[in-house]
Amino acid sequence: MAHPFRFYEISSKKSEISSSGIRQLSFACEDNPEVFCFLWINQSKQLKHIQFLFGESVLEWESDLGIRCSQTNRVEDPEVKIGVHKGSRSLHSNDDPKLLSESLEHMKRCEFPEEWNAQVHSKFYP
Repeated sequence: MAHPFRFYEISSKKSEISSSGIRQLSFACEDNPEVFCFLWINQSKQLKHIQFLFGESVLEWESDLGIRCSQTNRVEDPEVKIGVHKGSRSLHSNDDPKLLSESLEHMKRCEFPEEWNAQVHSKFYP
């Protein structure tokens, strides 16, 4: 089996800001600079939204919408255009079952800090 993606929490001002009782936590991967995870939690520390980015693919879970996959605009057209800043990304839904399967396999390899690990995995593998 491939090595796990081990995450650590990034402390920042953004994680302290609460909008409508929801705040964002950011996680970086120890071994891969192209892998990130963001959690949005309520005041009771319950997950409301998870966004797992690996390369130009995104696996998400939202309390109201469930699981879905997206890819960034960089997959289709990497050239810089007028009005699009270098580094900017937009997400585009991708209903490809193969992408979903691959994304879930990546998620299985994720190891989050103990406080979040079981809670995150339970949303993708109930």
